[in-house]
Amino acid sequence: MSNPPQKQDTGPATLGIHMKCCNVYIYARINAVKDAYVGWCPKCAKQVRINISKEGGSSSRFFEAN
Repeated sequence: MSNPPQKQDTGPATLGIHMKCCNVYIYARINAVKDAYVGWCPKCAKQVRINISKEGGSSSRFFEAN
């Protein structure tokens, strides 16, 4: 019996972001290309995009956006 193919781990699929524009918290989700986390403010529709770095990066799961 063979093992099923392993799924490549890309890390958590969301990041917590405090949108300072309207003082709300959102979860930015990983995009389809898996090169960035993207989210929008639910009040003013301002977009936030956090690119994924292949070398290093951050271990933080929460960020602030202006």
